Amino acid sequence: MPAIAVRQHFTISAALLVAAIAGPSLADAAGSSPENSAGLEHCLIIRDDAARLRCFEDATSPPAKKIPSTSNGWQLLRTPRPQGAGEAVSMTHTPELMRSDPDFAGMMLRCGDKGIEILFVVISPFSPRSHPMVTVPGADNDLRFAATVVPPGVALRLPDDALALADGPWQSRSELPVKIEDSPISIRGIVPISGLDVALKTLRANCQSP
Repeated sequence: MPAIAVRQHFTISAALLVAAIAGPSLADAAGSSPENSAGLEHCLIIRDDAARLRCFEDATSPPAKKIPSTSNGWQLLRTPRPQGAGEAVSMTHTPELMRSDPDFAGMMLRCGDKGIEILFVVISPFSPRSHPMVTVPGADNDLRFAATVVPPGVALRLPDDALALADGPWQSRSELPVKIEDSPISIRGIVPISGLDVALKTLRANCQSP
């Protein structure tokens, strides 16, 4: 993969991870001008590679507050929620770019209302009414989960019981193969997950109390 393509894929992945945290607050900016827009939808429709890359680079700066990453590439992000509703807090990791499909943007662990949520992020938004099937490794065999599409459509949240995998068998793995299917769409990705235990501990220490 050419260097510019790797840079663009990495930047898009980072922008989409931020967008998945910010949700509608970022998507609402889609109607602004190309020079100033941080709108996810606006960036996706730009055909010129250089202009699209600049748009995604702009999207990674406001409003997320990046905190120094933990070891192994996990990044702690705090993003203001719309209308002063506190902060969205997450740990994110971009994928292994050379071994992942171009439409796969990475993995997110997020503070949810009921505890830690596990999400995978893609570049092309899914319909909010779809329920893509996500295949991930279990303790002994691969497991398939019906994911929930989170606005603006680029984040796929696994059911709550998937957290047991992150707290258990995934912590002995160095990487996580992921397959996302929603006929006729099929997306594969590899996420490095070394240090997952530290990432979860860091996130739980930063989640706001109910």
